[in-house]
Amino acid sequence: MSGIAIFDMNETTLDLGPVRTLVDELLSTGGGFTVWFQRLLQLSMATTATGQEFQDFGTLARAAFDANAEAGRIAPGPDAFATVATVLGSISPYPEVPAALQRLRDADWTLVALTNSGQAMVDGQVERAGLADLFDHVLSVEAVQTYKPNAAPYLHALEVIGAEPGDAWMVACHDWDLAGARAVGLKTAFIERRAMSYAKAYAPADLSVRDFTALADALLDE
Repeated sequence: MSGIAIFDMNETTLDLGPVRTLVDELLSTGGGFTVWFQRLLQLSMATTATGQEFQDFGTLARAAFDANAEAGRIAPGPDAFATVATVLGSISPYPEVPAALQRLRDADWTLVALTNSGQAMVDGQVERAGLADLFDHVLSVEAVQTYKPNAAPYLHALEVIGAEPGDAWMVACHDWDLAGARAVGLKTAFIERRAMSYAKAYAPADLSVRDFTALADALLDE
């Protein structure tokens, strides 16, 4: 049976492993990848919540990188973050992702990418990852100048698709992303990526699966 699935990209669909390795090396005394990425997400949420002027994800990523370098009392060099951005732009999907998305496409599912990354970044990621033909729409929060988990990005995706919230699934490995989706009425699917967990403070996801293969199995059996 056909349906609609909206996918988070970074960490959920695309493997940030190479970025993790690089940032762990560059910010070895500044918390490495985990602290940098958490600070990036914190900046996106805080600037949204406090009504500050929208800054693109790349700008916030650089700000988080510089802050963590300063905290670690290190000077990674003027071109260090440019290297991080280049690697981020060329990350690959997890091994099972293309085949699982193809199965959903073959079953007439509408597939949408929705990311906090900038439009140019995600367009390049999807193209280089070989996923461009598998998505009906590739969307960035830039269109609404507001970051997930604010309601606006999810509502924008639904408007583009022409769907009601209850007709679509939001797929992510981030519990906070699914919390935002649930708040506007989307069904939610949690991908249990490495080192990811689902906080009990949130209402449980409607579906929790180990990877995209299991996701496709579950959605196609609906």
